[in-house]
Amino acid sequence: MENATLFRTIIERGFNQGDVSVADEVCAAKLIEHEYLAPTDLPGPDILKTQIRQARAEVTNLHLTIGDMVVDGDKIWARSICTGTDPRSGKAVSMTVMDICRFENGKLVEHWGVPDRFAMLHQAGALPPRPK
Repeated sequence: MENATLFRTIIERGFNQGDVSVADEVCAAKLIEHEYLAPTDLPGPDILKTQIRQARAEVTNLHLTIGDMVVDGDKIWARSICTGTDPRSGKAVSMTVMDICRFENGKLVEHWGVPDRFAMLHQAGALPPRPK
């Protein structure tokens, strides 16, 4: 499977459908994870499974839509939009997610993720309203 297809599989099956078994198929046993607050002391597939579960718990009805993707050698650079509902406030939320993934031999081996949690907190009402 090509790297772009692997990335789309992680997004569609993993994050959108909640199928954590995708991690066993696409992750190397050793995954180097750079996302803030993500676990780093677990086997690779378990890191991704934890991230999928946490994202789906933090945003009800979570759906990621890939807006842009660039393939550069063994890396994928992607911008996605995450939509859903904040379970604490019940408010609709939308945030940008940036991902850089590095693959080797058809497996995810390194990931940098930057979800715009600030935007989510603001939309959920946890931060002051935008100045006028």
